[in-house]
Amino acid sequence: MSSFYVTTAIPYVNAAPHLGHALELVQADVLARHARLRGRPARFLTGTDDNALKNVTAARAAGVDVRGFVDRNAARYAGRLLEILESGRIRIEPAARRNEVLAFVRAGLTDLSVSRPAARAGGWGIPVPGDPGQVIYVWWDALANYVTALGYGADDPDYRRWWDGPGERAHVIGKGIVRFHAVHWPALLLSAGLPLPTAVLVHDYLTVDGAKIAKSGGNTVDPAGLVERYGTDAVRWWLLRDVARLGESDFTEERLVHRADTDLANGLGNLVSRTLALPRGEVPEPGELPGWCTELPDRIDRALRDFDFRAATGAVCAVVDEANRLIEAERPWKGGGEAVSAVLTGVCRVLATEVAPFLPDGATRLAERLRRGGRPQPVFPRLGQRARR
Repeated sequence: MSSFYVTTAIPYVNAAPHLGHALELVQADVLARHARLRGRPARFLTGTDDNALKNVTAARAAGVDVRGFVDRNAARYAGRLLEILESGRIRIEPAARRNEVLAFVRAGLTDLSVSRPAARAGGWGIPVPGDPGQVIYVWWDALANYVTALGYGADDPDYRRWWDGPGERAHVIGKGIVRFHAVHWPALLLSAGLPLPTAVLVHDYLTVDGAKIAKSGGNTVDPAGLVERYGTDAVRWWLLRDVARLGESDFTEERLVHRADTDLANGLGNLVSRTLALPRGEVPEPGELPGWCTELPDRIDRALRDFDFRAATGAVCAVVDEANRLIEAERPWKGGGEAVSAVLTGVCRVLATEVAPFLPDGATRLAERLRRGGRPQPVFPRLGQRARR
């Protein structure tokens, strides 16, 4: 199967990371884990922006000086960029973000200044050769990390495998930096004669009380603190289940607790407990399970292809709901429940497999509970009860 290379943006290290950074990291992590689950070789790249010498490395590999390398990336690529974007050669999701980029390119592009006065940058940055008063614009340095991290310019097999090969190359980014990744970065690559990314997957912002979460806004939410209080599963699940594909999503701890208790403790976890409390039967092969279960992998595949984590996790919840309806309809605890128990066990095994990219820790516990059987123990704690104590 073709390879899958997925990256996040590299944020500045001017403050501690916040929940918005966690959103992007979790989204990219899910995509990489899902690709591996489907048998695809996957590589996930992330990092921070400390103005390393990436652009100089790329320029040397291209056989030109830095000034010549960056000056070639100008408005003369407008026509080619428009064709690439309109044809879907670079896929942008959601479609609304694609339309915004197309409108930007169609309105006409101007040349870019890829250097900044050194005095304005406080002396920090990569000096422009022959002009000590200028430093390279940080974005040109930052964008090149997607290929230099693979060993571009050093005849590294990782570069040939993950960027220069036939696989998928996807950038997961926030909506505020779409133009850098869908216009400026492809122009730079066209200048260097390098392959283009195949997808730019764009998430919106998180808010608190309607205000964008930002380092400078004084309203940051510490993801490490949330994990310490509520656990990794709950934090990941809120980011994947509640955050909208398009439009901003407002965060509160109450929403995180409600979502985890509703979907995980009272939904998926309770289904497994109910199933294990029933008499055991011979579990059918996966293909013999109900259609609402066997269709789950395809539904998740389609949703993640569209960069729609809410739809993907919603597909999981839909199967949990169907399984619980089956229990209520058949009432297997009244006797002769082995056949229903067998089907439910098969359904729970599928769920444990399919939820693994979203909840790696929780999925491991689910699989272990299903393997061991015995007296049911909660897989996911009820966070609301914990919060009230």
